[in-house]
Amino acid sequence: MLVGAFAVAHTPQLLIRPETEDRALVLRVHEAMARVKRRLEALRVDALAVIAGDHVEAFFLDAVPALAVYVGRECAGTFGPYRYRLPIHEALARAVVEQGIERGFDLLYTQDAKLDYAFYVPLHFVMPEPARPIVPLHVNVYLPPQPTPARCHAWGQALGEILGARPERVALIASGGMSHFPGTDRYASPEFDYDRGLLEVLADGRGRELARLTGEELDKRGNIELRTWITLLGAVGDVRADVYCYEPSWHHGNAVVEWPLGAR
Repeated sequence: MLVGAFAVAHTPQLLIRPETEDRALVLRVHEAMARVKRRLEALRVDALAVIAGDHVEAFFLDAVPALAVYVGRECAGTFGPYRYRLPIHEALARAVVEQGIERGFDLLYTQDAKLDYAFYVPLHFVMPEPARPIVPLHVNVYLPPQPTPARCHAWGQALGEILGARPERVALIASGGMSHFPGTDRYASPEFDYDRGLLEVLADGRGRELARLTGEELDKRGNIELRTWITLLGAVGDVRADVYCYEPSWHHGNAVVEWPLGAR
């Protein structure tokens, strides 16, 4: 069953903490993530299904899936000095693939693709103790053509049905965002007001409205990674979000959010 739903930033600076960052801001985001960790422990989750994109680590021009699921026993990757290897909840991952395809989603599955830091950075901070197995769920957020927000939302609805029917207690975590413009001349000018408007929509329980956004608008506002959030929103429905924090750094809107599923 689906017992928890969260969205968290994966800003690399939260982990490597270079001197360019506001230390107090970073620590406030750390505390919000620690709150997620405590909630996951309280919810007694058996597995974490993590929705994230890929920064051209696992997939590139030889094969770019719109949607993919990591299956097998484990997944691994590297980020700077960090080397990580995480167990996969194999039965749950294979159920997502098989039942997702039955519902009309042409999912790619992989046993050996590199696990991007978009998965690892949040898990570094929120993984409960003892550690739980994960199911990495890839959504293509960077390499055009990306899946539309409407398609992501529809996949999330199917995912919610699949996880909701499982015996395991599963938490869904969306990794990414908010506004940022990596590799462009807008890097120091994120759309913070746009972010705040989106968070108000989520706090009002109107998350399905995000499915009507266009890819062009997401790109214009620096929110292409919001596709992972929109996928989660399809799974949770019209639940009001509890915004733990929104911390606008000079280059990135950092948000941590929970959708309390007990309110459904």
